[in-house]
Amino acid sequence: MMIVLLPLLAACSGEDGSGPPLAPQQLDTAMAAQSVPAKPAPAPAPLGFDAWANRLMEDRLSPKTPVGADMSLGWVGANGRVANVVVRVPQTQGKPTITISPPAAGADATPVFTAALATLRKSGGGTLRVTAGDYRFKSMSTEAPGMGHLLLYRLNDIDIRATGANFLFETNAYGVFIQDCERVRISGAQMRDPRPMSGTGQIQKVESGYNLVLDAPLPSGASINWVQPINQNTRTWPQTMQRTIVTPGMKQPIRIDDRTFTIPEFKNLKDWRYVSVKYEWYSPGTVYIRDSYTGVNNDITLDSIRFGSHAGLGVLIRSRGRGFALQNSSFAADPGRPYSANYDGFHVAAAAGDILIRNNSFANTGDDQINLRSIIHKVAPVSADVATISNEGRMIRLGDEVAFFDTNGEYLGKRIVSQVPPLGNSDTVTLTFGKGDPFDKAVFARAINITPRRFAVVGNTMVDSGGHGMLIQIANGLIQNNVIRNLPRTAIRLLTSFDPWSEGAGAINVRVTGNTIENGVGEMTSFATGIITAIGEVSSAKLPTNFLNGWLQIDNNKFTVPRAPCVTIYNTKQFVQDKNTCGT
Repeated sequence: MMIVLLPLLAACSGEDGSGPPLAPQQLDTAMAAQSVPAKPAPAPAPLGFDAWANRLMEDRLSPKTPVGADMSLGWVGANGRVANVVVRVPQTQGKPTITISPPAAGADATPVFTAALATLRKSGGGTLRVTAGDYRFKSMSTEAPGMGHLLLYRLNDIDIRATGANFLFETNAYGVFIQDCERVRISGAQMRDPRPMSGTGQIQKVESGYNLVLDAPLPSGASINWVQPINQNTRTWPQTMQRTIVTPGMKQPIRIDDRTFTIPEFKNLKDWRYVSVKYEWYSPGTVYIRDSYTGVNNDITLDSIRFGSHAGLGVLIRSRGRGFALQNSSFAADPGRPYSANYDGFHVAAAAGDILIRNNSFANTGDDQINLRSIIHKVAPVSADVATISNEGRMIRLGDEVAFFDTNGEYLGKRIVSQVPPLGNSDTVTLTFGKGDPFDKAVFARAINITPRRFAVVGNTMVDSGGHGMLIQIANGLIQNNVIRNLPRTAIRLLTSFDPWSEGAGAINVRVTGNTIENGVGEMTSFATGIITAIGEVSSAKLPTNFLNGWLQIDNNKFTVPRAPCVTIYNTKQFVQDKNTCGT
């Protein structure tokens, strides 16, 4: 039978959630009677979770209507109302086609692509046909130096067809960098970093402590950043085993020789334990989609891409735009490497929404396979209408809607940015807001314009990786018909984390249906977790006493050979579970 753990404030409902969302709590107003001295107005109460959830559920429908070959997907959400995503495709009719071929053996491919894309930019778009073969990117684009090898910059309606093309990104920079583009598609290419950015080895207990002995010498310029148990024969990660993470603030392991290193933290790992090792700390990844501070990306599609080994994330999106699709693509480690992406496979830090992740296979990622999150800013009120905002404050623009939260993560209200100072190099910005709801008790903020809403994760296969399957921290989504197998941590984690991660809007109006999860486990924490877990954090590793997620529906999922509770719910309002199968 279904195992459902509902501790703390978890609210379980058998209703279908089709009723109207609750109205926001009304603020009390102090009144003064005739000839009676007016009493001081009481401090306004937080508007609360219902108001925040209702605000996000307003945006469940895409602002775009599909035309022609545009991609779209609709569903009935956990709140009983229709939601949808739309991703538009390039409009290349009547626009030129350019064909390029591999440069001479060993030559730099960057200038070839830079010239071809510049021609298509002048034409207002078109098709770039990339013939099969090896393309070695040795330098960064000269159009905007320092951004990436293959730069797509201020392009509209570009269709890059690269079936059989092998993109080799050979220096420590982003492979594909997309900035301020609309309706761009890349299809068919294989993308990888041929440098050895990860490896394997063994932990050996010695008289002085524990040594890491690598199978091959540490590459020049590389460092030891992440050591995790791995099964030697199958190259899969065992479940519920500790790892050692060496962050940039820690001392590097002491070099004994070019293959042997030691550090006290290796004691977390067992003697003779075979391990995988990362040689870079969040190095630039394969594809980075990022706005400038004046432009925006919209409708970017990656189709039938084969992601090989790379030192960073596979795909990272940091945008205020909408319409991002990853479909028919695969993540797999190159021969001799333990990881595909050293860190997450597909990671959204900021976007407006319409995220479609469909029919992909994820394997060998060094951390989470999919992470859909948003940014939680830190706030310091200065006056009635001015506040200083840190943690990516530079991403907030004039006219943005900013939501404020107190120390418990309770929604206080929103303001519209009315004045932004000239941007410098700091991510701490002092902003002026139009009058509105109070924020004198605010310690956190979320900018709605860069908080993703509307997503669908459907038909993917997710296996044998080093972290979670999915972290889902945003609103108005569908997780459907995915197959998830043999992961060392929670398969689907629905959450927000004010502390320690400063990310997430909360899993609000999310439906999880028709998925198959094999050999699932929970987390190593001080409280129980399940194969699917909904949870929130305001203080690190402590369970809060208020709602942070809500309007969740988990139905028709199949759990085979479960090694933990199938569903565990905390801090969640309006939760429905139905027709799940927990067990063989």
